[in-house]
Amino acid sequence: MKITILNGNPEPSSFDDYLTQVTAALEGKGHTVTRLDLRGLPLRPCIGCWGCWVKTPGECVNRDASLEMDRAIINSDFTLWAGPLKMGFPSALLKMAQDKHLPLIHPYMVVDHMEAHHLRRYPRYPRLGLLVEKEVTTDERDLQIVTDIYCRTALNLKSRLEFSLTTETSAADVAARIATRTVRPLPLPGRLAPTRGATIAPPTRLTLFNGSPRGKRGNTPIFLREFAAGFGGEVETHHLIQLKQVNEHVQAFAEAECVLVGFPLYTDAMPGSVKRFFEALEPLTGRKGNPPVGFIVQSGFPEGLHSRYVERYLEKLAARLGSPYLGTIVKGNGEGTRLMPPEMTRSLFESLQALGSGFAREGRLDPEILARITVPERFPLYLWPVFKIFLRLPIAHSYFDGMLKKNGAYERRFARPFLAESR
Repeated sequence: MKITILNGNPEPSSFDDYLTQVTAALEGKGHTVTRLDLRGLPLRPCIGCWGCWVKTPGECVNRDASLEMDRAIINSDFTLWAGPLKMGFPSALLKMAQDKHLPLIHPYMVVDHMEAHHLRRYPRYPRLGLLVEKEVTTDERDLQIVTDIYCRTALNLKSRLEFSLTTETSAADVAARIATRTVRPLPLPGRLAPTRGATIAPPTRLTLFNGSPRGKRGNTPIFLREFAAGFGGEVETHHLIQLKQVNEHVQAFAEAECVLVGFPLYTDAMPGSVKRFFEALEPLTGRKGNPPVGFIVQSGFPEGLHSRYVERYLEKLAARLGSPYLGTIVKGNGEGTRLMPPEMTRSLFESLQALGSGFAREGRLDPEILARITVPERFPLYLWPVFKIFLRLPIAHSYFDGMLKKNGAYERRFARPFLAESR
């Protein structure tokens, strides 16, 4: 059996020794193990350019270590995501690596589990497992939130999560779980209702954090801009892709009266650059006077339900910081916002502005407007047969096909560059 271990431990520690024991136990049984210590690899953060879909299909346009990583993953029988929890979620290093799994799937949409998902690129994907090291503050709620998100990530990687374990499990037991195919993978989490935010004294100043990996050119800053337009008060904006300014970002959070963090859904959670910011906030955990915080999560999937799992993490993050949680604005089908003509965005922008103005008056995010922005939360079951037929038509993929043709890559759109000859 070929096994790939992605070690997302950002600093040398006993976690590495634990993985060495897992590796030794597997190799002792005759398995071939490829262990990638991510902190030693030249991995560039995903910047949302989609070059891996429309320029060099199946490969990141940045010729970094993600090519080696993705080749190892797609040719393995089992891939283990491994890393310590940091602020209630696996490390930013591991998350950044997972963001670079995007080339392994195809941009075209399909119906899977009565939801919109991406088309598989490869005929076969590895079994998947998650191994984390707990923090002092880790509780069962943290572990469940992480497990739910990783179950969703596995689904989007055309596989299923077979286990979610901590280093409290013996290395021998983890190795045995990897070596033995599970009859039943972990159940997919149920669909979640929106969280409820607190009501605060209406603020006069708003600090915005744009978590788009595209920076100012993304869709997320448009959502933040329209909310701020409705808010009408003093606003300052910071761009989290500016990684070298993380200390300034933390200082801005500490000094803020009220915070709104926005980002696109990336492999069912936040982008690695946003996770890095969350980890940098750790010194502020429990500090008296931390600002109230709300979130915007927008995704390319048409239904809002895809973002509800990371929404639970955001709610818990606010509690960890000791910040009043204001709620999360969820919007599906947000990818093309920056390209849409005014008549297609008018209703959305009016709703965001109404949400901002209501927040300035009442100190809360209106649940009715939140629900209106999210529509569709999910599609009715009777529409899925129609959607399946639509996805077989050329018009369904015209957005990506146009970019592929422009880049001279259309004929290679189904390329499988990492598939070993033996497979």
